[in-house]
Amino acid sequence: MKRYIFSLLLFVLLFSACTIKYVPVQADGVTVTDDFGINRTKAYTFAAANEYWNKEPQELTNYFTTFYISIQNRKRDNLKVEMSDFGLIDQNGNQYDIVTQDYIENLLAPRQIDYLLINENKKEFIDTEEFFIEQKQVMEEWRTAQNNLITYSFHFGNILPGAKKSGYIFFPKLESENAECELRYNDKSIKFIRLDQKKKQEKE
Repeated sequence: MKRYIFSLLLFVLLFSACTIKYVPVQADGVTVTDDFGINRTKAYTFAAANEYWNKEPQELTNYFTTFYISIQNRKRDNLKVEMSDFGLIDQNGNQYDIVTQDYIENLLAPRQIDYLLINENKKEFIDTEEFFIEQKQVMEEWRTAQNNLITYSFHFGNILPGAKKSGYIFFPKLESENAECELRYNDKSIKFIRLDQKKKQEKE
């Protein structure tokens, strides 16, 4: 239990120190409300915010730049949304594509397995009951992480008329020195700027 609390506190400290917040920039065709940039067309309403992933798996933010998006279908027929409809462009014009849930699980799951294997090799030095409890806790956390990815990620596919879908999408992590980026969906885009850069500009 003490190990878990210490790990959680360490994560919070690292999280606050390493994460970078991007905020949307108001422009022609883009309105800004509560840190969401919003595009409205006759076919759909698209909203996006650079929101942190604050659930299990907690390591996710170390590897990916996350956006929370919402798309409402304003048509009378289905609106099909695919991964290839999106792109994230950094300040140098480099394009990043959406990372799949399978990739995220394959990247993070071995860390859980390695933890168990390392402790399995030291089993003779560990109280059997304590070791079993730790194993169970780690695997329960991983099952929670998998369920979170399914529940809170954006689900691609058809959106029914009048309905909307919301959830997280994941891109490879932008470099820490990157000052701005652009999230594109179909032929629309929303520009984002680092929060510290925006505050600096407001003071000038």
